[in-house]
Parts: sequence; structure tokens; C-alpha cells
Amino acid sequence: MIDFLAHSSPYLILGTALIAVLGLGIVFYAIAKLLIGGSRLSARLEQVIEPIPEVDNNPLEKQIIGREITGSLFSRTVESWVYKFLGFLGRFTPEKSIAALEHKLEIAGHPKNLHARQFYSLQFLFLLGGIGIAYFLNRDISSINTTNLLYGVASIFVFYELPVVWLNRQMRARQEQIERGLPDVLDMLSVCASAGLGFDQSLQKISQHWDTELGREFLRVTGEMELGETRSDALKNMSNRLDVKDLSQFIAIITQAEKIGMSYAEVLQSQALQMRMLRQQRVRENVNKLPGKMVIPMALLIFPAILAVILVPIIPVIMNAFK
Repeated sequence: MIDFLAHSSPYLILGTALIAVLGLGIVFYAIAKLLIGGSRLSARLEQVIEPIPEVDNNPLEKQIIGREITGSLFSRTVESWVYKFLGFLGRFTPEKSIAALEHKLEIAGHPKNLHARQFYSLQFLFLLGGIGIAYFLNRDISSINTTNLLYGVASIFVFYELPVVWLNRQMRARQEQIERGLPDVLDMLSVCASAGLGFDQSLQKISQHWDTELGREFLRVTGEMELGETRSDALKNMSNRLDVKDLSQFIAIITQAEKIGMSYAEVLQSQALQMRMLRQQRVRENVNKLPGKMVIPMALLIFPAILAVILVPIIPVIMNAFK
């Protein structure tokens, strides 16, 4: 080897040294690349995968994000406590009587976000209030009379029935609102069907642009269909929830038309015309009932005033005649 180097030219020796240095540089670069940067695949994975955030061991330097608070102070304190208390009392409600009351509350739209157990608890609290009034009227046993006893019994009965009367009014008000809005909804459905939309798309349009009780119910129907319910089942569920006669008839006709393959546009147009006629008949019926309803306030308020105006000037004349 020494003899080879001694007899070689200086240019050959210099070239050999440069090649050796270049090779060693390439080797060291490759080793450094593998140790520091990793392979090309690992670099690509580092770009795709989100890096794990560093854990801050100092709890004082962590950012504190405040919880978003909604609603008024009364709704977050007193109202929330009342609902929790009603829910606690509702645990003692019999299971058999819950289903029927829950159906009534569903027809009423769950006013004040009440459910069956909470409603029974509220009715129980009203009953306690009636019992308290009855005790206040008859607290002195030695002076109990028939009048106070009747007042006490009446207060217990009235306070017990007050929640039921309120619930029935809420049910009737919501059902009447749905009956009044049904002809307009059928008109819009017939227009959408005439424009070429399917029945499901027409329901979606109505539910998106009509912020009414019926519009929200149609929105619930479309949501059930998106979750896998068939159209007829979703409509029947709505009919059972609302218990409105006109709506139940319309759903029965739509279901029958779907089975026999009739055109939705023709069915909707005929139903819209029929519902408008029914609404006009109800308006005439309510107008015809007004004279009978006006008799009682006229007899109690207007007629006594008229008699007083007529008879008061005559009273001095009559008294002078008998002197």
C-alpha cells in the first residue's frame, strides 16, 4: 500500500482523499438524518397527525374559561329548585295514572315544561293550600258553623281542580290553534305539490318557514322520518299526540292515498278546500252563539243600570204622592 502511494501521482492521491471524505460525509449525514429528522415517512406522519399538546404542570398558569350562563337569576335558582322539588314529590305518583296525564300534557304541548309527575306534585301542593284555607276558616272548633264548613270544603275542591282546569284550557287553546292553522298549511302543501315537490319536501318547507304549533309538529315528523320512521307511522304519531279531529282525518286520507297511489296534489287541493269550508262554518257557528252569551252580562250589568236611570228620577215623585 505504501509502495502504491509512493509510485502514484499527487493528483490521484488527492482525488482518492476527496472521494473518501465525501463518502464519510454522506454516511454521517445519513446517520444524523435518521437520528434527528427521521425518515421521509415519519416526516409525512408528523405533518398529518396533530402533535400531542404539552402538559402544563403549573395549575396557576392554566387559562380559566368561564361557564356560559343562560337565563335569568330567578329561572336558575328559584324555578330550578321548584322543579327539582316537584320531581321529588312525583316519585310517589302511581304508574297507572301517569300515562293518561302524560298524553294530556303532550296535547297541551307540555306547558311550563311540566310532565306527569311534576303536574301531580303541583296538584298535591294546591290541595295542601286548599286544606290550609279550610283549616284557617274552621280553626276554632267551638265556633264552627255550616257556612264556614261549606267554604272549607269548597276551597279544598277548588284548589284541587285548579291545575286540571288550567291544563284543560291549555289543551283546548292548542287544539284550536292547530285547527285554525290547518287550512293555511294545506294550502301551502298543495302549492308546493303543484310546483313539483314531493310530500316530504313540502313538509320540510312548511316546518322551516312556519314557526307555529303545527309547523313545529311537522318539523318533528320530518325528524322522525330522518331517523328511520316511515311517513305513515310518523304522521300517525303526530295524530295521536295532538288528538285533533280535522288533522286525524287529513292524515287518514293522506295515508290511504299513499296506499292506492293517488296524486298528492289533487288530494291536498281537495283537503284544503274542505278545511276552509269547515273553518268558515265554525266561524258562523261561533257568531251565532254570541247573542246567547251576551244575555247574562246584559242582565247583570246593563239592565240594572238602565232601570236605575229610569226609576231614580221617579222615586221623589212617588214619595210625594204618598205624603
